[in-house]
Amino acid sequence: MKILHKMKAIKILYSILGVSLLFACSSDESSKLLNGDDEQFIRFFLLVDSNNNALEYPSSNGSLSAVSEFNKEDIKTLKIPVALTATEITENTTATFTTSIDGDIDLTIQPEQTLRFSPTKLVDTIYVTINKRWDFSQIPQLKLGLSEVSNSDIQIGIPNSLQPNDELVVNFNKPSFQYAFNTNRIEISGDPSDEIEVKVNFPLGYFNDDIDESEIFSFLNGFDYTINRTSKDANSITFTITLNEAINNDDVYYQTVISLQEYNGYVPTGNSVLQIVKPIKSERDINTNPAASFYNLADQYYRTYGETWNDFNDDGICQWSSFNAFTYPVIVDVNDANAILYDDLGTIDTSDDIYHDAFKIGFNSTIATSTTNSFNIKRWFSNESTSAANSPGFNISPALEFFPENGTNKTQGTVLVIPQYITIGGNNDTSHVFAISGEGTYEEIATGLFEIKFQLHLTNEEVLGGTVTAEYRLYNNRSYPDPEDLTTTNCLKEYSL
Repeated sequence: MKILHKMKAIKILYSILGVSLLFACSSDESSKLLNGDDEQFIRFFLLVDSNNNALEYPSSNGSLSAVSEFNKEDIKTLKIPVALTATEITENTTATFTTSIDGDIDLTIQPEQTLRFSPTKLVDTIYVTINKRWDFSQIPQLKLGLSEVSNSDIQIGIPNSLQPNDELVVNFNKPSFQYAFNTNRIEISGDPSDEIEVKVNFPLGYFNDDIDESEIFSFLNGFDYTINRTSKDANSITFTITLNEAINNDDVYYQTVISLQEYNGYVPTGNSVLQIVKPIKSERDINTNPAASFYNLADQYYRTYGETWNDFNDDGICQWSSFNAFTYPVIVDVNDANAILYDDLGTIDTSDDIYHDAFKIGFNSTIATSTTNSFNIKRWFSNESTSAANSPGFNISPALEFFPENGTNKTQGTVLVIPQYITIGGNNDTSHVFAISGEGTYEEIATGLFEIKFQLHLTNEEVLGGTVTAEYRLYNNRSYPDPEDLTTTNCLKEYSL
């Protein structure tokens, strides 16, 4: 059962809150506990980081203090821990708290009445969920107050007069709405029996009634399909695309592009363009496996090394500048035409076998929230944001595709920069979509050392004024010969986002 709170509603909600937080005590509290002080108390223990994000228990940060007022700027469910500090608890404990809402906002606060704690369960949480939009010109306020404890030995609030944390105020500021695709590119076989799942993520939450797929998307369709919403959770909606025709002609390149639009206050951030592709099929021997020469999963920090022909210093002198990027295989299903077995995990069970694409590699960061420097694109700009949330386009996978000469040559062939749309944001809160493509050749220039010579094309009217082409060299080892200087006019300069 849920409790809905309306305008200026004041209700009492009984709940049990017990918590042992020696890990979260102030220095004064820790001193009391270590010295055998018998003071025991409960208090709100909401920690907020420097980006105004509320930490969720059991996350903690010793440099943060619990707040008595929080300015909420998103619509995610707020999880408020209540903490009990005690030297020892031997029995179940209950506590009550009051809630008071000032303003017209529809909230669900859970649990309804009672939470039960035991000596082994000493932390509990109050969940505050916003059910629908409110008048954003107003700032509604929720006041929470601890009122009673079933154990008379337990005091309400930290025993000090400065910040006892026996009360907590939540201000509901005008929220930010953001959304993004979970990927920028999906490759399909073209069989109409296949269903393609497309996920749209809402990192700051969303209201379900806000989202109308006929409004949030724009389409550039290269084949016939239908798109339907199939599932959702608190931070994402999944759509299923079903083909209405077979697009399995191996000699034809099929592409559909779906873009997120600014709509109803929701702003695309991150992957705002999704490319769905059925590529041309090329006859290649997977045993040539050129992709394997450019990754090493046994080395967490394995990188490829490159050179970009540029005038980043804007001094009229073109030169090669080096860069590196973390390089990874592209994992595929066993039924993929380019699948080659990488690891059977030492078992006869084939269901857990790992397959890689024999002809594709990608670039990614070793840290989920960060980015690597695919194609040295970070150097193209003077004010780029390097976070994965703002600039997912710095991590490109798949990025390169190899085509062995005659389909069977193990040492040389052509290479394609896989055409796709990438999103890069500036540190000035801007976000831009770039179309990338390119082509070149690869060759084993010494035993085990491969060199890729290619051009990279980036297209964006607003930032680049059209298409800019840059010359590259890429190597699978950090020891490689200096590339010869070029006479080409494709001398890359720096741009502002």
